Amino acid sequence: MHPTDSTRPHGKNLLVLALAGEGALALCELDTATGALALLEKVCLPGAEGGCGGMPLATNRKGDRFYAAWRGEEPRLFSFELDSHALRLKFLSEASLPASMCYAMLSSCGRRLLTSSYTGSTIAISPVDGEGRAGEPLMVEEAMHAHCLVEAPNGLVYATSLRGDFIQIYAFDEARSSLRPIARRAVPAGSGPRHIVFSADGKSGYLLSEFSGTLTLFDVGPETGLLTPRQSVDLLPEGEKAWAAELRLSPGERFLYASERKTSQVFGYRLGGSREMQLVCAEPAPECPRAFGFDASGRHLIALGEKSGEARTYRVGQDGALDPVAQLQVGPSPSWVLAAAL
Repeated sequence: MHPTDSTRPHGKNLLVLALAGEGALALCELDTATGALALLEKVCLPGAEGGCGGMPLATNRKGDRFYAAWRGEEPRLFSFELDSHALRLKFLSEASLPASMCYAMLSSCGRRLLTSSYTGSTIAISPVDGEGRAGEPLMVEEAMHAHCLVEAPNGLVYATSLRGDFIQIYAFDEARSSLRPIARRAVPAGSGPRHIVFSADGKSGYLLSEFSGTLTLFDVGPETGLLTPRQSVDLLPEGEKAWAAELRLSPGERFLYASERKTSQVFGYRLGGSREMQLVCAEPAPECPRAFGFDASGRHLIALGEKSGEARTYRVGQDGALDPVAQLQVGPSPSWVLAAAL
């Protein structure tokens, strides 16, 4: 079941978007009754000039700290605080990054930020202090064409290798300041593993492969964390080249969604009791939907058109189907969207 809106003032939810094309964050308000989006403010990243490709964004559990990985000439990590009463984003700090990072995620403890670089074949861990400020990297390691770096509920960290066609599994050290490789899972050659997500209980993982346009369900070993494939589905008909992008489980984990940029669609799958995927929709999206996410209620999916500069809102039906209800031009190259605290 979706959370009720009774705890959200005036039926409004907040979203933070990364605008890679202008080096800025956009704070938006979503009307939960209509799905309409309104732009509240844009905050430029201090010292960031021009644009960059696909700026990743991460947040803490509370949704009041945000971390933007700038991929310009001098890669930087920017920390922001959300003032949900004043409806403003406040700049906190900046720190260096070792490469152009394409993915960012806060660890479960809230004191480590994980980043990965496809072009730099690098993964890194940055510390986060008690005020939510990210600092200089504690660890920088080589990782062949790493595209995402995700801590699963079992405490292990999984990195996809987009060109290496494998998923590397790591374990934290005791201080959670470095990662030790413990296992590797190969995937079909040329498939391009891009993003991986895990169910809250840690028993299932879903992988989106960029070049094959394939979704794969894995069973996660309860003690080893090893991945065993159980189901695979293709986004596009056989023979069509794919350019898959984002992958997300809906709040409540009843549905799984994936975006595909070549056809500009978002695909939705119902997840049964066995966690297997059943297609429920293939909905047109803004041009080149590199990223999408959900509002805090889980009733709305927001897809971003990297080429069109558009944010489009869909109402999520009881069966998982998507109904487009609103759109907003937000700025050049929107590349990430996350729900914020109220």
